[in-house]
Amino acid sequence: MKLRANDRILFIGDSITDCGRSFNNDEDLGLGYVFLAGNLLLGKVPHLHLKVFNRGIGGNKLLDLEKRWETDCLAVNPDILTVFIGINDIWHNRTNSTPIDQEYLNDFDRRYRQLLMQVTEQNPAIQLILIQPFVLPILDDRLAWKNELNLMNQIIANIANDFKAELIPLSDHFEQLLTESDPLEFTVEDGVHPTPVGHGVIANQWLNRINF
Repeated sequence: MKLRANDRILFIGDSITDCGRSFNNDEDLGLGYVFLAGNLLLGKVPHLHLKVFNRGIGGNKLLDLEKRWETDCLAVNPDILTVFIGINDIWHNRTNSTPIDQEYLNDFDRRYRQLLMQVTEQNPAIQLILIQPFVLPILDDRLAWKNELNLMNQIIANIANDFKAELIPLSDHFEQLLTESDPLEFTVEDGVHPTPVGHGVIANQWLNRINF
């Protein structure tokens, strides 16, 4: 990603992006990877006068993102957009005893592409970063999520390729880290919500995609 003066940088997603942000302050970045990556970025290039926005909302699935796309994405009119969504689609469906099937995945693919089409039509010069969701195998049932997660992440990889977006394969990266570290270093016991270290990992992966 190439930075330009006055770029508007938007992070949008679920609770991992949200991470306690104030909904009464449009410029609050929360306490997670967006806070870390956003402020490190602003500190590196203060002369560019960038604006960073966090529009994560806890519990969101892709359909929830679709419902608020107009107000929380298009209205912000970002120049760099990061989308991090998908784990709640798996989590909520499994909680309801309806594991994701191919029909759901096809719909996920279609809706995700529609959202990106809208924002690229609004700003043809927009730069996109797509983050693949992850789950760490702390709880036994999380191992059963992997097949659905792998299928979803392949869809996101295909979308990134088609939209010429930067892809952050976060699931693969965490798997590499687990060869030398305990998963509880990176997430709480649910295997999804990052610890401060986990947020640092995500922030570092994001910053690695920026061309300073």
